[in-house]
Amino acid sequence: MKDNKEYMKDVYNKIEQEKNNISEFYKTNIGTSKRPKMFNMVASLLLATVILTTGTFAGIEIYKGITVTPAFQQDVNSNTNVLWCGTFQLIWNDLMDIYTKGEPVEFIGYESALANELNKRSFTSDMLSSDSYYKVYGLQTLALKEQIEKDLKEKFNENSRILDNFSWNNEDYLLYCMLKKEFNFLKPFDQLEKDYFANSDMIVKYFGINENSSKELYDNVEVLWYNNNKDFAVKLFTKENEEVILYRTNEDKSLDALYSDVSIKSNNYTENKKFLKSDTLKVPYMEVDKVLSYDDICGHQIKGTDYLIEKAIQTIKFNLDNKGGKLVSEAAMQVDCTALLPEEVMPRHFDFTDEYVIFLKEASKEKPYFASKVIDNEMLVK
Repeated sequence: MKDNKEYMKDVYNKIEQEKNNISEFYKTNIGTSKRPKMFNMVASLLLATVILTTGTFAGIEIYKGITVTPAFQQDVNSNTNVLWCGTFQLIWNDLMDIYTKGEPVEFIGYESALANELNKRSFTSDMLSSDSYYKVYGLQTLALKEQIEKDLKEKFNENSRILDNFSWNNEDYLLYCMLKKEFNFLKPFDQLEKDYFANSDMIVKYFGINENSSKELYDNVEVLWYNNNKDFAVKLFTKENEEVILYRTNEDKSLDALYSDVSIKSNNYTENKKFLKSDTLKVPYMEVDKVLSYDDICGHQIKGTDYLIEKAIQTIKFNLDNKGGKLVSEAAMQVDCTALLPEEVMPRHFDFTDEYVIFLKEASKEKPYFASKVIDNEMLVK
């Protein structure tokens, strides 16, 4: 069985073969001062958030120009693309509930900024419909693995990509989650001509609406705001009542803060929110597939317990095209009992082989009734 690094290397090599098909986030390259003839969805940060209408440091993974964060509110490097999905937060919430009775997870002798962010529970299972995710916790046995595989097939018609990366030894515990979302736009958008994205020299695929598009496509779009050619947002509607929000911005903020801005700016915008004939929409196709290992939180004993996180993995696979999109994300965490491992403590040798003092006293008395300081072998047995 391959270890985690070998597994991720295999996945990375597979992704590299399809690299020309991947559209990544870049800086903006838009320039007009009026409400556009073009809602040009190109951005330094393309915030494509799937929202349920029934109602998202150390340890961040930077992977081939993409920063993947398991915590929605965590600050990240503004010079990289950013990915987040709530699956890892869900199993972290379970870790807190099971092992620390709902209290924050802290480690003995180690401060983890990532754990501090995850302890805030910024995303919870009640923010999702129950038919879109699957969670389980149990002893890491082959029976549990088989049960997970069976359940995933029945519920999502999906196979796990990470279960084979864990040892099923009947000793450790596993927390596991999968989230799956598929959505279709009310009507497929038009496929537009390929074009450059921001300052990149790579030509990418686009979909959207132009002057030749059918008016029926206007119903796919709600304008959230258009303040200027560098600050605007739209909402795309789907048959499944998922919402795709696209926000054009150069703001250097966490995803959580950017999403808060969406609500504020949308509420403050009082102009026409209908998509008009003079408007156009241009959105890049997206395809991303990442496997991450969060080593920062592994190998440290959890305070107040005999347990540590042995392994923590998350996958995020997302694509967006003119017809809709699909998201599948897994997260899994292996928890070990430290009693099964050698204690990592310094040995103490109480060897009185040099000068020492000896006292004798009654247990109930304060002062000794005998004392001796020994500096050589004069009083010692030869």
